[in-house]
Amino acid sequence: MTNIKHNRSTYFFVINTVKIKTHIIAVQQKENDAVYDDAPDEYLDPITSTLMVDPVMLPSSRQIIDRSTIARHLLSDQTDPFNRNPLRMQDVIPQSELKQEIEQWKMSRHRQQS
Repeated sequence: MTNIKHNRSTYFFVINTVKIKTHIIAVQQKENDAVYDDAPDEYLDPITSTLMVDPVMLPSSRQIIDRSTIARHLLSDQTDPFNRNPLRMQDVIPQSELKQEIEQWKMSRHRQQS
C-alpha cells in the first residue's frame, strides 16, 4: 500500500514539474515571438513562417527552409515539398552564412530590447 502512495505522489510530482516547465517554455516562446516579430522574410521558413534556426537549401527546388521543417516533412514524404522531386535528408545543403546572419540579427534584437 505504501508503494502505491509513493508511486502516486511521484506521478503527481512529475506531472506538475512538466506542467511548470511547459508554461515557462510557452512564456519564453511568446517573448521571443514578440522580439522577432519583424524578422526579414529571408529569415523565415517558407512553410511555417517562423524564424529559421538551421537553414538548409533543398537541392532541386533551391528553396531555403529550416532543417527541422524538412526533417519533419521527410518522415512522411521523401520528396521536396516545393516540386515533389525525390529528396533525402543527406541531400540538403547547409546554409552556414545565412545561419550566422540570422544569429547576428537575433543578437542585435536582444541588445535593442535590453
